[in-house]
Parts: sequence; C-alpha cells; structure tokens
Amino acid sequence: MIRVNDKEMEFCGSILQLLLSLNLNPQVCAVLVNGEIVKKEMWENFLLKDGDYVEIVSFVGGG
Repeated sequence: MIRVNDKEMEFCGSILQLLLSLNLNPQVCAVLVNGEIVKKEMWENFLLKDGDYVEIVSFVGGG
C-alpha cells in the first residue's frame, strides 16, 4: 500500500509505471517520494515500496 497525493492505493512497480497507470504525462510531472525529489532519469528503475508517500505535481501552462 502506498499513498499518492493523500490517497491510499495498492501498487507495485516503478514511478514511471505509476504515472502511466494514472494516465499522467511524465514529461510534465515532478515526483517526490517520502519528501525527496526523484530525478526523472531514475523513474524507470525506482521501485516504490509498501508505506511510501508519493507526491505528484503536474505543470500546467496557461495564459
């Protein structure tokens, strides 16, 4: 069980897999795991584990 933006969910996999499963565009996201920013180049191999707290921030352009 992990917590993503204050919602608990069952998930086993990498950060990249999580973003794709949530239908998020990885190119416009920043991800923190347990309060620490994880660099994009690490997302494919960074496996989330039980108890992790994940914060996902999406950047939105506008005018």
